[in-house]
Amino acid sequence: MTMIIRMAQVGKTLVLGGLLAAFGTTSILHAEQAFKIYGKPYTVEDLAKENQGQFFDVEVKKYELISNLARDRYLQEFFVKIAEKDKVPVEKAKADYLDAKTKVSDSEVKENLDKFKDYPQLKDRSDTDKKKMIQDYLQKTKAQEVFENIIAEGVAKKNLEIQYPEPKEPVYKVSVIDTDPVKYGPDAKDVKPVGCSGNDCKITIIEYSEFQCPFCERVQPAAKRILKEYQGKIRWIVRDFPLGFHNRARPAAIAARCAKEQGKYWEMYEEMFKNQKALGDADFKKYAKEIKLDVKKWDECVAKPNKIVEVIEANMKSGEKLGVTGTPAFFINGRRLSGALPYEEFKKVIDSELAAK
Repeated sequence: MTMIIRMAQVGKTLVLGGLLAAFGTTSILHAEQAFKIYGKPYTVEDLAKENQGQFFDVEVKKYELISNLARDRYLQEFFVKIAEKDKVPVEKAKADYLDAKTKVSDSEVKENLDKFKDYPQLKDRSDTDKKKMIQDYLQKTKAQEVFENIIAEGVAKKNLEIQYPEPKEPVYKVSVIDTDPVKYGPDAKDVKPVGCSGNDCKITIIEYSEFQCPFCERVQPAAKRILKEYQGKIRWIVRDFPLGFHNRARPAAIAARCAKEQGKYWEMYEEMFKNQKALGDADFKKYAKEIKLDVKKWDECVAKPNKIVEVIEANMKSGEKLGVTGTPAFFINGRRLSGALPYEEFKKVIDSELAAK
């Protein structure tokens, strides 16, 4: 993230102001009373324990806001000092400083004109306009670097010290429940414990995922590799987190859980990710036949999925409390990771957990 402080960025974070004010200026995890329901008091600490991820994310935003304001203030003070030294207005001191350090050569303009010649923004412009646009772009890029260097130097010299503590992400309490599909190895049939069972497994990975998410599909090779390499020490669990803008994510979750009713969740899981662009109702039935489900029972389950919908909703609520906002999200022994991570990222955390044990 760039260190340039834009008022627009700060503005976005200011919407949290009222919420942040309620948490005080020290730590959100304290016994301050939050509210009462039918006379029963709830403290901020109570709420934070139940909603670890959401509270941590708020603290991160608060830290980022304070850091950004500190950097912004430092830049202001930096140019005030130059202005006082040169006995000129602050805006002139700033402009002169940037002009001296953001000069753009003709060769740089030419190089970037060639580089960006096919960009839509330049396509219908005159040569003069193209040159000016490239020059402005290069000057802004160099100005950004100048601001970053000013701040980095200020931090190195301790002229800028951010004293507000950076929040440390907690290890989340994520309990495995009866409705969780569990796998102990890389293949769909690896549902029986091998080498470890339940909480005896040294590594538990809980993934919040959905079948229409392209990033969830991308992580499949890494997941299989991890399950193969650490087989006997690991269990992998998937929880439904269908995103609202993916219209086939929820029907797919229902179809997979109806397959789970017949002990073939992972077979359906694999079929859906292998055919992610084919998630229609007819496709689901085709996969049900291919993995040799009792299609009649599966049809009945899909037609009346009330209990399964309750499980999906519960999974989503548990994810939201942990701060999950997108997919995939992973909890490795309670340590949160997000996104289509490569094998190496999983391995680093897993090896760290194994070493600790």
